[in-house]
Amino acid sequence: MQIISKLSGTLMIVLVLAGILALTVNPRISSAEISVDSYCQLAVQSLQQDVSNFEELIALVNQYKDDRNILNEQEEIKKAEFAQAKETLFSSFGITDTEYAMYMGKNGRAVDAYLEENLDIKQQIDDLSAQVGSLLEEYESLKGSREPAEPPLP
Repeated sequence: MQIISKLSGTLMIVLVLAGILALTVNPRISSAEISVDSYCQLAVQSLQQDVSNFEELIALVNQYKDDRNILNEQEEIKKAEFAQAKETLFSSFGITDTEYAMYMGKNGRAVDAYLEENLDIKQQIDDLSAQVGSLLEEYESLKGSREPAEPPLP
């Protein structure tokens, strides 16, 4: 239970940092007009991308563990690819990364109620969130970072 709590805390930090970054990079905020169902489906797909992204980053760290310069170059290339894929995903739902980050603030109660009625989706989100947290810890450990690393995902 403590592991899940720790992973949830790590994920929350990642999500909050992403939201803050989104606000500083793009202060224009419009109101997203997507349904709670669409938001939850987007959350699942976004987390699935995050899992895949971390798996790729971990593979890179393992592949280039003896050459930090090549590793850094390859990570930058992957991060750009990840950012583009994330932007494409958000666009497919008619929402920006900023709107996605702000959605829970405006619609948190509706999302919580929806997830309580759709326990399969809630479980999927919880499972993916835990997997992202675990992969983040593995990635940071492999990179040899003792301090929290800047999240490599957009």
